[in-house]
Amino acid sequence: METTDNESCKLRKIEEEIDNYYKSNPLLELPFAPAAWHLLAFAEDCMLVKTSRVDGIQELHVLASEFSCELAHSIGWIFADCEGGGQVPLAFDDSLYEASKDLFQLGEKYESFVFAYTSYSRNRIKLEVKESTIQPTAGFLTSMEYEAYNILIDSHGLEEVLSEMNPNISLINKIQRSLRIQGDRFHYKLNPTMVANMISRLKPAFDRMFLLPSEWQFSRYSLKDFREVFEAICAIAHIHWKARNMAAAQGCGAMGHIDGIYLPTCEELLRRVVRYSGVSKAKVQSILDDLTYGNRGIKHPDPALQPLIRLNPKYYAIVPNLWICSAAERNLTALLNKLPSEREIYAKLVDEKEDIMRQRFITDLSNKGFRFICGRVADLPDVDLAIVSDSEKVCLLLEFKWFIAPTTARERIEKSEEIKKGISQVLKFKAAFAENYEPLFGKLNIDSSYQLGGIVVSQNWIGYADVQSPQVPVIRSDHLIAKLRKAESIQTTMEYLKGRKYLPKEGEHYNKVDGRIFTIGNWGLKLQEIDLLVRDTFFPS
Repeated sequence: METTDNESCKLRKIEEEIDNYYKSNPLLELPFAPAAWHLLAFAEDCMLVKTSRVDGIQELHVLASEFSCELAHSIGWIFADCEGGGQVPLAFDDSLYEASKDLFQLGEKYESFVFAYTSYSRNRIKLEVKESTIQPTAGFLTSMEYEAYNILIDSHGLEEVLSEMNPNISLINKIQRSLRIQGDRFHYKLNPTMVANMISRLKPAFDRMFLLPSEWQFSRYSLKDFREVFEAICAIAHIHWKARNMAAAQGCGAMGHIDGIYLPTCEELLRRVVRYSGVSKAKVQSILDDLTYGNRGIKHPDPALQPLIRLNPKYYAIVPNLWICSAAERNLTALLNKLPSEREIYAKLVDEKEDIMRQRFITDLSNKGFRFICGRVADLPDVDLAIVSDSEKVCLLLEFKWFIAPTTARERIEKSEEIKKGISQVLKFKAAFAENYEPLFGKLNIDSSYQLGGIVVSQNWIGYADVQSPQVPVIRSDHLIAKLRKAESIQTTMEYLKGRKYLPKEGEHYNKVDGRIFTIGNWGLKLQEIDLLVRDTFFPS
């Protein structure tokens, strides 16, 4: 996609203006602690209001997914521009509340500009400027069913998890009995029994969140250690969030705004987490250090990866919804991949992901009478997994993809290319089969009378429309396993995949919304968006 030099120069000048627009916000004149506290307190207020209006699981999922992304830019600007330290104000300030609102909402709009400009820089879309509005004129945004699938399918199973995330009456009563409200402040007594009960209630959510082997060992702690520490802090976040909701419902002034953020001292948090998790003090300290925003030399920190905000040398800020909405295992692997001391260790472990996916298919389909084959085939790519039904004379080749789930525009574009690479590998197998390539027949123990199909199976994301192939479907692993377990035959599954019946349908599951304009300063960005029509889970079988 070509853009004239004049257009490109104009777009880059606009980009610079948009990049610097945040600098006029009054929060940037404060030290980090008060600026961050005001912003984070406002962000939690937003979640308190929005979650009370949620209509269905899909809307809740989107809200949770967007929260840390919306916060990322605004807290990043404060971290980069504000002088470190300062005092935590613990007081409502009307003007700074408005400044926090402006900065938070600017971060939300800025993400759309980042997405558009990143896609433009990667030559995935073309942008043009009409008067004061920027808009795409071509690119992958023209077809939205794959992106709709990526959004809708993520909530599968969330209804079971959410039902468990609602504490039982006993736990609610424990929080209620310790809750004290005075004016616009609330307080409660946190104790080990309360935290243990919350961890127990959240176990289904944690089990879905942590899929990798718990024995994976990094330089200073294991994945098991990390999970136990995360569970303890996440339980604290849930208890604080529940207490805040109770306080607001019982008339606490300003809905408990001042105490919306949990503020332990650094020593208190270390002591509590060691006690609640059972992990050694040294390991807990290492995990807390890694999870602290901006630590370990991260130049452009992300609150999703490092959700523990250290306001000043004395206090941490635990923003409940940063922990509640966290995809903890995904975020840890993304963080480790950024740390030089951990990256090499993680790279050695990452190959095990393919083995985990393969074993899941073999175990879950063990009663179907299929043959399972994997391994090298002469000069072809390795067979990740072939599922053969000799009774049907059908073979389904699976190319696995389990990368770190993408969240930023850059990551989504890069991982879309990974999907494209997987498709090209499947096409090589299909071409070899069409040419009666004997090493492939020998490896699979089939002949030319068999039918061969090939698909890419992704653990977490299937890419954008522009990298797809009509010959090679791409589907999520959980979805394919569920389909194969229920299907009468591999043949019917192959027809289902070939017809792309797993994808959401425009007008039934989602609508494309044209013309929404995001405005920053003098410039608007016109983007096409998805309006979800599904309120509950989407998992077509």
